[in-house]
Amino acid sequence: MPKAKEKGLRGLGAKYGSTLRKRYGRVYSTLKLKRKCPSCGSWNLKRKGKGVWGCRSCGLVIAGRAYDITPAPIKSS
Repeated sequence: MPKAKEKGLRGLGAKYGSTLRKRYGRVYSTLKLKRKCPSCGSWNLKRKGKGVWGCRSCGLVIAGRAYDITPAPIKSS
């Protein structure tokens, strides 16, 4: 029985390589997570544009990172 493909990887064929597909899958799943509004507490916080997040309930607009609201920790070598 074939394995089920992830929704976020549609359109990425074998020519892009496994590393790129894995990275894209992580970014896509992070982007599509449900988020709670810091103002009203509803789960209606959605991405409006690159780095712009808006709540559909209370109308709050906040700035964050491109694919996530919270900043990622900086890895130092």
